[in-house]
Amino acid sequence: MKGKVVIVDDNQAIVEMLQRKLEKEEYEVVGCVESVKAVETCLRAKPDLIILDILMPGKNGWEIMKELKDDPKTEATPVIISTVKNRPEDMEQGKDLQAADYIAKPYVFSDLLEKIQGILGTE
Repeated sequence: MKGKVVIVDDNQAIVEMLQRKLEKEEYEVVGCVESVKAVETCLRAKPDLIILDILMPGKNGWEIMKELKDDPKTEATPVIISTVKNRPEDMEQGKDLQAADYIAKPYVFSDLLEKIQGILGTE
């Protein structure tokens, strides 16, 4: 395996599609569609990378990101923000919360894969 990735997105279809595609690329993948369970899922899974949606019911991605960065167990885990919110102020907020990268939806899988490979140093 090239690494473990947690996908946090309230859209089950997106989680399943990314899971299938990333597993074909030899990544281990854990999906989470409930924002209130996102931090717990990440703590349990101990991922090498987290792909995090921002617009979700319950907790939003910014709240989840802050909790992840405040926890010593996940503070160094790189996070790719995945969202339709691609205004400059949203990107700035991602930088403030130390996001490793940012990808605007909709995107093509190869662009996301390139970002993952760049962060994890995998090919």
